Amino acid sequence: MWNTILFDLDGTLTDPKVGITTATAAALAHFGIYENPDRLTHFIGPPLDESFPEFYGFTPAQTQTATEVFREYYVRQGWLENVPYPGMAGLLRDLKAAGKHLMVATSKPKVTAVKILEHFGMAAYFDRIFGAPLDNQEGAKKVNVIRNALSWANSAWDGWDYSGAVMVGDRRYDVTGAHQAGLSCIGVLYGYGDRAEHENAMADFIAEDIPALRRLLLFETEIVEGYLKSFGKGWDLAAIRAGNYKGCLWAPSPRDGSPVLEGKAAKAAFDSLNYDTAYIFREDVAGAGITAKVTAAQLDQEQGVDVYVVARDFSWTYVHTHEDGWMGPYFCKLEK
Repeated sequence: MWNTILFDLDGTLTDPKVGITTATAAALAHFGIYENPDRLTHFIGPPLDESFPEFYGFTPAQTQTATEVFREYYVRQGWLENVPYPGMAGLLRDLKAAGKHLMVATSKPKVTAVKILEHFGMAAYFDRIFGAPLDNQEGAKKVNVIRNALSWANSAWDGWDYSGAVMVGDRRYDVTGAHQAGLSCIGVLYGYGDRAEHENAMADFIAEDIPALRRLLLFETEIVEGYLKSFGKGWDLAAIRAGNYKGCLWAPSPRDGSPVLEGKAAKAAFDSLNYDTAYIFREDVAGAGITAKVTAAQLDQEQGVDVYVVARDFSWTYVHTHEDGWMGPYFCKLEK
């Protein structure tokens, strides 16, 4: 699935609410505008040169002054008023152990992003941290930060696969920037963007919380490891974790004796499944990653679909559709 994961910082890796909203309130107060910091969470995520004009109609000169006042507070103490999201450090550790490349792509100035991540002991998980250059409004746009990261990866990692990268962020700016740069995006709901914002921006996947994000980012690794445990003894797990295994994991006949079906029989078997989560992997498949029932009729609208289903009894199945019709489901019961 994804071998390279780009993370937004504010609202994705850490909760920056206190520092950013207090700094914003100070900048507005400079112009005689007094706001409760709790009402300023919409400033979390986008570049300041976009937010002050959008939300308060500031001129370029006012925006420049407001940004300077904001940074004066933030550099002095606001950056320390960050809180890493519970469970995030463990997720980053496990992603690295699974052989993933991790990068940060934030509209926050790079020097500040590095300072925050180093302070909380998270910088070591990332191959590279990318942020906005100081006093460069164009460079602060999320699409340009992402493109900068991708350009570096392309030159740093020989044979790096551009299609294996995904962006993770909590606001529509992350989704839009990722799409403009040619990446899929996972929108997270534990930050400061709600479901409607991500759906309107056409996020490819939506993760309600960090456990849901973990399932998306490590699903392939976990299902591969489970498959190897049950059916692939002797295979090179280290190579698969490193993303070096390019073959197919699916045998023509599962060892538990379950049938491999075709056509109408495969569709009927799939529709009868009782499952908790369906993961659909294909560009532009509507509803990919959701925990809702997916029918054979819906999948018929999309050719070349790969579907992984996790059932309530912890068994799983795999379905593949192509121009010649349906193949599967492959029913496999994992060993406990």
